[in-house]
Amino acid sequence: MVAERKKLHILLDKIPDHCLFSIEPLLAYLADEPIIETNLTDEEKQWIREGREHYRKHPEDFIPLDEVME
Repeated sequence: MVAERKKLHILLDKIPDHCLFSIEPLLAYLADEPIIETNLTDEEKQWIREGREHYRKHPEDFIPLDEVME
């Protein structure tokens, strides 16, 4: 486990600062941390609410993360 963490830290250190924002939501999700978006428009917030509601009602429409990562 420690070796995997070291590999990931090395990879993270190679990512340019201006690209880090794009992986933060995925890392927060994997770490089971709440994702707090501060720069979203009202329209974007509505899309997120609608997406979450659709997921609650129709989880079969979504691909599990582990399948995406294969």
